[in-house]
Amino acid sequence: MLKEFWIKISLLIGVPVLVLSFLGFAVDTGLKKSHHPNYAEWNDLFQGKINADVLVSGSSRAAFHISPFILDTTLQVNSYNLGLSAWRFDMQLTRFKLYLAHNRKPQYIIHNVDVYGFAKRKNLVDYQQFLPYLNEPLLKRNFERLQGNFTWSQCYIPMYKYANDWDLVWEGLKNFVDYPHVTKTSKYKGYQANDIAWDNQFELFKKKYPKGIRYTIEKDVEQSFERYLDFCQKEGIKVVLVYAPEYFEVQPYYKNKTAFLRLCHRVEKQYNCTFLDYTNDSICFKKSLFYNSQHLNKEGAELFSAKLAKDLQKIW
Repeated sequence: MLKEFWIKISLLIGVPVLVLSFLGFAVDTGLKKSHHPNYAEWNDLFQGKINADVLVSGSSRAAFHISPFILDTTLQVNSYNLGLSAWRFDMQLTRFKLYLAHNRKPQYIIHNVDVYGFAKRKNLVDYQQFLPYLNEPLLKRNFERLQGNFTWSQCYIPMYKYANDWDLVWEGLKNFVDYPHVTKTSKYKGYQANDIAWDNQFELFKKKYPKGIRYTIEKDVEQSFERYLDFCQKEGIKVVLVYAPEYFEVQPYYKNKTAFLRLCHRVEKQYNCTFLDYTNDSICFKKSLFYNSQHLNKEGAELFSAKLAKDLQKIW
């Protein structure tokens, strides 16, 4: 009787674990080969499909502002946008390291820098994009210090990480069996154009910070940034630091802008890179080209991309 009891217990536990393990494998595998907006760029990266001459890096102000199509047609290069919305330099660097682990090194990097980019994020955002890759060591190191970090259960209990994302489970399974009707990204080589009207984010920002805001430049992030530039210099990768246009009315609210610019000009000289500052560009004074103070709409982004490509022609 005791033997039969333990057999039943083993089956009761073991069968669901096996089923969930296979289901987790199928979902992860399907998402890793999908063209879903959350995964298209990560999958291109991990599968070694990028191999770009020119990499675009940075935050959403890179991802939404710099068009590889315009760079490619103007400069006759193969470019790819690895901008990562809502993430700062530490995760941008991690993405670059992962790129190098699976793709050939680029000749050029266009890295959009921001006044708020030299402080580490405190919390986890847009977590769905990481779900198939939770056990990637470089990514895990970034998550460990974050509020809302992935739990042990999410990392190691089969399917637990997808508990709140059953749409992704279905998407992964469809891709796993090569079902034809799957979600596909509208982005082009990582670039996302946003053809939307001016929103109220700037008005909310002004109410929240009527006297402005001072973003911290964390010393360890600054040092990491310099090691990155030093690595690129030694590897023969030419780096162009870019400060993309922002709506002019937001500029007085940034109380650390002088320190940020001083940092950019210092590393420009020290690491033989180029800094292109579009703070006072004519684009900044046309509200119709933005959908909020920090982000250009589709018209503005493509106008800026064309201007950037022409400026790059002069220095490359």
